[in-house]
Amino acid sequence: MSVRKILVPLAGRTEDDEVLATALSVARGFGAQLVGLFARPDPTEALPYLGDGVSGQVIEDLMQAAREGADQASRRVKTALERIATEAGVAVAQKGGEPVLPSVRFLDVTGRRDDVVAAHSRLSDLIVFGEGTTGVAGGTALEAAMMSAGRPVLIAPKKAWDPVGGSVCIGWDESAEAARAVTAAIPFLEKAKKVTILCIGGKELDPAPGSTLADYLELHGVVADLHLVDAAGRAAGEVLLEQAEKAKTDLLVMGGYSHSRLLEFIIGGATQHVRSHATIPVLMAH
Repeated sequence: MSVRKILVPLAGRTEDDEVLATALSVARGFGAQLVGLFARPDPTEALPYLGDGVSGQVIEDLMQAAREGADQASRRVKTALERIATEAGVAVAQKGGEPVLPSVRFLDVTGRRDDVVAAHSRLSDLIVFGEGTTGVAGGTALEAAMMSAGRPVLIAPKKAWDPVGGSVCIGWDESAEAARAVTAAIPFLEKAKKVTILCIGGKELDPAPGSTLADYLELHGVVADLHLVDAAGRAAGEVLLEQAEKAKTDLLVMGGYSHSRLLEFIIGGATQHVRSHATIPVLMAH
């Protein structure tokens, strides 16, 4: 297992610098290429919503303003990407040039953001998202990458993280989603100095599932400690974050959306809680 391509969807905001710094630290650690992706809105998609009474000149003015706004955002993304690469001494890959690792590359693609992110996620090893502006890390683009494209995602909150994965906690509940997250995280786990398996439940929590995971990880050369945590009636996501933060972890590994997105949205769930409250990097898979 290896990490060779890390996709980072960017929007040209000031928050891009922090998520880029975190993603670049991961790319350098694995000798990977960081691809900064700017999804350029197609102004023609807004035409059906303008109504029949809007004049041709108004439509042209609106489309031109949209194009200019996208051009400015794209330039900000490209500039930020090149600046952080220069500061880190990492090569900027050129189209058609010889592949160099680690490196950074810039992509400007026109289309709906979720569709563009999903399409380019399919052939990426990891997709990195910052907090964004909605209060839920990654927004719908994260769901597109994780659920539509089936790829692992890394939430990089609050600040620039370096390193990512020196100390790793795994939230283990035996679900298929958690198992996919663990296998996706193997490159991190193999390099980690400390790995902790967290099983959240009641007072009579069975240690067997956690021990089975520890045995699996040992085959990959990873020695993990097992902690059984009584949630005492509290939500699993809340307890999981609390335990990971208490352990001074710099990567939490967990399954995402073991329940449907609609159910999580209505009644809450571990995934939604972690996406909204994480203060440490989180690797999720569905």
